[in-house]
Amino acid sequence: MLLALLNYVVVSTLAIKPQQTEIIGYTLQIREIANQLKLTLTILANQDFFNENLADDIRRLEATYNTRFSVLENGGEVEQYGQKITIPEPDEETKVLLSQIRKQWSTYSQDVSLVIDKLTKGKSTDTLKLDQKFVADKYKIFVSTHDQLTAMYQDRLESQYARLNWAFIILGIINFCIIAGIYYVVRNLILIPIYQISKSSRQLALGNLSEQIPYASRNEIGYIAQNINDLAEILRQATEFSREIGKGNLEAEYKGKLSVLENKESIVSALEVMRQQLIEVSKKDSQEKWVSQGIAEFSEMLRGLDTRDLPGMSYSIISFIVKYIDANQGILFVLNDAIPNINEHYLEPMAGYAANKRKLFKQKIKLGETLIGQSFRDKETILLDEVPETYEKIASAMGNSLPRNVLIVPIIYNESALGVLEILSLKPIPAYKINFVEKLTEIFASSIYNAKNYNKSQKLFVESLEIEKRISRRGG
Repeated sequence: MLLALLNYVVVSTLAIKPQQTEIIGYTLQIREIANQLKLTLTILANQDFFNENLADDIRRLEATYNTRFSVLENGGEVEQYGQKITIPEPDEETKVLLSQIRKQWSTYSQDVSLVIDKLTKGKSTDTLKLDQKFVADKYKIFVSTHDQLTAMYQDRLESQYARLNWAFIILGIINFCIIAGIYYVVRNLILIPIYQISKSSRQLALGNLSEQIPYASRNEIGYIAQNINDLAEILRQATEFSREIGKGNLEAEYKGKLSVLENKESIVSALEVMRQQLIEVSKKDSQEKWVSQGIAEFSEMLRGLDTRDLPGMSYSIISFIVKYIDANQGILFVLNDAIPNINEHYLEPMAGYAANKRKLFKQKIKLGETLIGQSFRDKETILLDEVPETYEKIASAMGNSLPRNVLIVPIIYNESALGVLEILSLKPIPAYKINFVEKLTEIFASSIYNAKNYNKSQKLFVESLEIEKRISRRGG
């Protein structure tokens, strides 16, 4: 638009106006009027008698010339060939020439009037011929000056044409330079960057994430290039992230911009969710494998124990559980129901791991008392994660420490409670380890039951032997 406006201003400024060509025709028309006056005068002078009509024509031509010439002198609007034209006011140079023509015309017109006057009075032909020749000479001088006026207008017109031609040449050069500049700007700032963006986008679509657009200008295309580069970097980091996850490295972290992770709709966020889910699945699989392996090892160990030795079996059980779940201390309590009165039954420690044995075997816990007695009575597992200061401390290389978690699990066989496991740990005991301990209690509960029955049978057998001995002694 600016280029078109520049062309319009230059062309409209230097363009040849219609009156510049019309004024030349107008001066030629005035010159023709003067020429007609000369010819009419010659005809009038060469006739044998005075022709009043020709004299009137001469006077009319004089008046017409004066009228038309005054327009050239002052400017104005006249009619030419049926059309109105505007004659501009002359400049100083033109006024000087017009003044000369006016003086020569005045002299010439006076001489023409003198010749007509002599013809009217019947002067001799010879005298008239001399006057006619004298007037004709003045006419030549007048016409010569008049032609200078026409030539001056023509020179100006030709000069205007020359300036216009030079203007077109300069405009052409300017237009070429501007168009070349526009092409250069468009090519370097738009076309080449767009080509680079298209090429890099194509490589990005083909999976080549290392392609970068080398364009850093701070404009709209630069922002697009930067966005594509950022996208390629995000995809590259996401690909590397997913590749590490695919290798099984679930500890891998996304190394790109953290703001991408905050966008829940991004592919990186989806990969992070997938990683967390895989971690959970892996963790769950690992826990299930840990549980299965522990059950297998415990079952294998249990098969090798002497189920008649309740204290020994109990120690093996509690020590295995404490070690396997990575706890610190454990005690296995067994119900002592040897007394017929059920109200006098109590829980006694059968075996302990890393426990104070002197203090341990002095304990007799009534049913329903303390957390151990409550767990036995309610047949429910208790996890204590806020251990009071009065609770038994764990002896370690660091001194006596208050346990962080205390797990109390009842031992149940055929819906009857046989005892309780108490496990103390300096670390939290997760749910899957609690479930593991509960499964083990289900496994060895029958062994505890059988061992207790065997001990009862042995006790009854010993007591029966004692009774027989006493009877035999009395009979003898």
